[in-house]
Amino acid sequence: MYEYPFLKKVIFQFFLTFLSSLALITMTSASTSHPFIELNNQGKLQGYFDNQLAIFKGIPYATPPVRSFRWFPPQPVQPWQGIKTTTEYGPNCSQYPNRWDKKETFPITSEDCLYLNIWMPKSFFGKNETQKKYPVMVWIHGGGFVSGGSNQEIFDGSSMANEGVIVVTFNYRLGRFGFFARPDLQQENEENKWANYGIMDQIAALQWVQKNISSFGGDSDNITLFGESAGGASIISLMTISEAKGLFNKAIIQSGTGHSRFFPPRTIDDAEKTGLNFAKKNNIQNDEYALENLRKLPAETIVDKLNLDDLQPDYFSGLVIDGIMLKQSLDSAFEKGAFYPVPTLIGDTSGDGFMINQSGLKDMAGKLGINIEDLNKIYNPNGKLSETRILHQFMADIQILEPTRLLTQQIASKNVPVYRYRFSYITNSARPYTSYGAPHASELPYVFGTLNKVYSSLTPQDNAMSEAIKKYWVNFAKYSKPKVDGLSEFSEFKIHPDKLLNFSTTGIKFETDPFQSRLDYIENALKNKKKPD
Repeated sequence: MYEYPFLKKVIFQFFLTFLSSLALITMTSASTSHPFIELNNQGKLQGYFDNQLAIFKGIPYATPPVRSFRWFPPQPVQPWQGIKTTTEYGPNCSQYPNRWDKKETFPITSEDCLYLNIWMPKSFFGKNETQKKYPVMVWIHGGGFVSGGSNQEIFDGSSMANEGVIVVTFNYRLGRFGFFARPDLQQENEENKWANYGIMDQIAALQWVQKNISSFGGDSDNITLFGESAGGASIISLMTISEAKGLFNKAIIQSGTGHSRFFPPRTIDDAEKTGLNFAKKNNIQNDEYALENLRKLPAETIVDKLNLDDLQPDYFSGLVIDGIMLKQSLDSAFEKGAFYPVPTLIGDTSGDGFMINQSGLKDMAGKLGINIEDLNKIYNPNGKLSETRILHQFMADIQILEPTRLLTQQIASKNVPVYRYRFSYITNSARPYTSYGAPHASELPYVFGTLNKVYSSLTPQDNAMSEAIKKYWVNFAKYSKPKVDGLSEFSEFKIHPDKLLNFSTTGIKFETDPFQSRLDYIENALKNKKKPD
């Protein structure tokens, strides 16, 4: 058989060219099927695309706070070689489930938990460097500083990011890992920082965002913090801490606690007593080896079933006025104007608060020095409400609603733009079972646009309310004003101090506070009580 050597050579060269082209196509496809980001002096990340978003999960923002780093300020992440895949959440911080938590809510918890997550518009990739930067919204979760995490489905940032912002969520140390004081911890730390490790983690996460968010197309000069409950208390605290100054430009405080007389931070002396008590409880002598032995304890022993059902006040401090980061009570700091002045959106829910005290109404009023007859005239003028209903309203006002209004007044008095809202909406399917108003934290799936993660049955009205409140939050982040075209406008608090924007079942209205007489009564009743230093 006759052979054609030149033809064989051509075919072979074509085959090599084809293979090379195929390899190039495969490499290009692989590089464009996943988003890649190179961080400043840290390493490269690979996330994933989901519809119109690029998502990165489980990005480490600090060295794991384990072993010798337990009860130590967060340390910088060590750079890594190659590409780190960030497509799965990191574990939430060590905690003990509350009785209402589902098993799937916190599938993995660990002491190694300092990770953050980012949702961003996909359109950033492939555009030039002169494109407009995206506003950044950083979420701080609640949970009484003992529970919660950024990995809950309800905090998925996709819906908000689709509005043209970058959403960041992160974990911070909880319970005794995050808030723990002892005299030997102060002596050990050359940085003179101890006790509020969870707050230090939050600052470290914000520093990471400030340093790296531009690599994701984010505007480091337009960062909005938003958080609920303990997350709101965290923001209130960060507004008074010098190290946090300049790390954020706006704040959204949802049902924030911490500035309330009902949930004040502990003094350092009191907090150190709880740290000493915890060592004794675990048969550890408070001697020169105490810290070493405490750091050897398993994480489960440190948690010791601490949760919102059992806050163990003899063994757990929560927020601490340490004299270094938190120099005074938060109420006093804001009254004196000792806070970082940023535009603020602040509010609560109509049925806010916690029924954590089993005392009756009379006993509760007596503990606070409030006359029960006068209280009934305000809360039950027609004599038709049950004691349980009155107690719920009273506790909500004492714990969150009146302190929220007071904080708003204090911020406005320093000529800082501040807007006040209330969330009174109850999803249609839950109305037959909710008689005390919108519960604490019930606004969260509306803000994040994750109603389908919580409710099996939704109406167009439910979804419309979610779209509305989400847009108010996002527009505040974008423009420093919570204004939405076609929806109710509301003014700064200093212009209309008796009004708020009410997200109610009958619509969104800028109206006089429906609870104004109740809150005026509480304010006056507590005015002469001694404030914490």
